[in-house]
Amino acid sequence: MKVAMLFLLLLFAVPKSLVAQSDLLKAQHDLIGTRVDALSFTDFLQNEPTNKDFTPKFKVLEFWATWCKPCLKAVPHLNSLQRKFRDQNIIFLSVTYQNPEETEKVLEKIRFETVVVSDRTKAVHKKLKVEHNGYMPLPRTVLIDNENRIVWYGSPKELTEEVLRRFIGGKL
Repeated sequence: MKVAMLFLLLLFAVPKSLVAQSDLLKAQHDLIGTRVDALSFTDFLQNEPTNKDFTPKFKVLEFWATWCKPCLKAVPHLNSLQRKFRDQNIIFLSVTYQNPEETEKVLEKIRFETVVVSDRTKAVHKKLKVEHNGYMPLPRTVLIDNENRIVWYGSPKELTEEVLRRFIGGKL
């Protein structure tokens, strides 16, 4: 009986998640090349910059959560990229939707070199379709150029030095 119930659960759950993922990828694809308004966040949690006008910069947004193990495993990779591109016109933003109290323990244990911000309203998540129709797979990386155009969606694993060079060079 338990096996039959599990089978029925999977039968109905898997197609919904595949449809949700397909809808999300289409929504993100449709945003490539579009301009977004200036980004604003509810909280700066770590490595707060003095100038918060990110418009003239190339922006790497890494969406993460404290409960997401792949997100936390990606932090050293992003730190490394941050160091390698620090002299470029680029800013790395690690974006969570969680409040400062929830993230504090993780920030004490894991060293983020990126600017860590919270989007507690999920306005940026929704604007960039990182969350779409209640579906939000994490981690998710979004590249926005220095003219505020969305140019790339991917995962931290796909974000390489070559991708960043092409991004800064306007070849994405």
